[in-house]
Amino acid sequence: MKIFKSTIIALLILIAACDVDYIDNPNNPTIPPTSALFNKAVEELVTHTRDTWFSGRFVLATMQYWQQSEYGEEDRYSYRESMRERWESFYYSLENLRLVIEFNENEKTKTLMADYGPNQGQIACTRIIMAWMFNLMTDTWGDIPYWSYGGKTNKAFQALKQTSELEISKPAYATQAAIYADIMKELDEAAAQIRSAEKGFSQGDIIYNGNADSWAKFANSLRLRIAVKMGNTEQIADAIADGVFTSNDDNAAFTYATTAKNASPMYRAWNVGKRSDFAVSNTLITLLKGANIIETNGGSNLTTNPFLGLTDPRLAEYADPNSNGEYVGMPIAESSAIAATIKWESLPDGNKIINKPDYAPVLMEYAEVCFLQSEINSWDQAWYIKGIQASMDRWGVSSADATTYTAAVPAANQENVITQKYIALYMDGHTAWTEYRRTGYPNILIKPGDHYTVYEPTAGTYHEYTFNTIPSEITNDLPTRMEYPDFESTLNKDNFLAAVKRLSNGNTLISKLIWDKN
Repeated sequence: MKIFKSTIIALLILIAACDVDYIDNPNNPTIPPTSALFNKAVEELVTHTRDTWFSGRFVLATMQYWQQSEYGEEDRYSYRESMRERWESFYYSLENLRLVIEFNENEKTKTLMADYGPNQGQIACTRIIMAWMFNLMTDTWGDIPYWSYGGKTNKAFQALKQTSELEISKPAYATQAAIYADIMKELDEAAAQIRSAEKGFSQGDIIYNGNADSWAKFANSLRLRIAVKMGNTEQIADAIADGVFTSNDDNAAFTYATTAKNASPMYRAWNVGKRSDFAVSNTLITLLKGANIIETNGGSNLTTNPFLGLTDPRLAEYADPNSNGEYVGMPIAESSAIAATIKWESLPDGNKIINKPDYAPVLMEYAEVCFLQSEINSWDQAWYIKGIQASMDRWGVSSADATTYTAAVPAANQENVITQKYIALYMDGHTAWTEYRRTGYPNILIKPGDHYTVYEPTAGTYHEYTFNTIPSEITNDLPTRMEYPDFESTLNKDNFLAAVKRLSNGNTLISKLIWDKN
């Protein structure tokens, strides 16, 4: 593992863009405020998981929410090494979060740090964010080096620095089972910890502004997500009993600034970088139109839409009509050259996503909690409808349109609930990818080898495409994990090889994680 030595100089570079009051001489500072350190680390984690690379070219493209309109490699599962190396950035930010905990525990600094909120409240918020991030990472790669506040004495958890003085340069990879079990324990303890502290950070918390009850609900909702994935009925019941999200007001979201410098990554891509590399996928638009994807030459249905004939009012919230006023999706292009020639596709909604500097990506939302409770209650109808309604409300669909749609949807079952969950998870492609691997839904996704058509209404033309993947091991489904970054095979060779040996098909895109029963 490529370990980062987070020196004071490096930390100050990270927070240089923030307006902070240093604890000592600002011209020769030695300790950064934990509020600024926490804020910057969270911003980095959200940005690095919701940018045009890890989000746009990886999970949004893989889950066919978006497709690339200039390139074609990642849509066909040829992920660049730079995407796998995002691992490096994640651990850097996680180490800075560990320092937030250390500064709040160290007898020399804890009193000073209490100016930014109760020490225990700050630690609790940090534990929750670290749990969210480590869950995402192990859902991506499988076994990984891991660390937690409550697991500091566990000899298997060797990631990050153990203290400012102690660092393991070649950490072991903890097993998935051990990581998920510890994350659920962390979330349970952190919820109780922040309620006891009564407040988190007094500044620097963009997500909940230090509200203890909101952080506790986020911890329990995330614990519910993981417990359902792992089939842990005890943790499911305990998380719900302790209090999960009950409305969209509880959503965990990071709101970016309105200035271009600190705007959301998608806004910066389109409006600062002047890039327009993505369009809403043919798969998603076809699903929201209530239609089926059909085989080449206008033949029989290739996919079966469980909401056939129902136009989803979220279509106008997720996408903009093209230059002809039509909603037409981007296919999975057979090459970058072909992708660049397609000009009739619909872009992501400008007002709510790509042209909104203060767009707020959600780390977890109420709609997901509703669909989880539908699942654990044998695909309960009431929770299913609540989930759809919560998604409609979050995206600004009118009450009348939402009521009409929810009254017409078919009854709850596994396919219908998970397909609606997929629709609600738009812009959270990673969670949708986990759900697909876990359940096999939605069925409407185009699979490798499929021959299909996209209809262009203005031209009255069917465009024909074939989905051919690039990696030879991918033959009939989506990738089931991301490969480890190459530098791990040299910098941490023995532990890397031990982790690879535990994977069913080695360090490939087709090795399944322990909860992937699909």
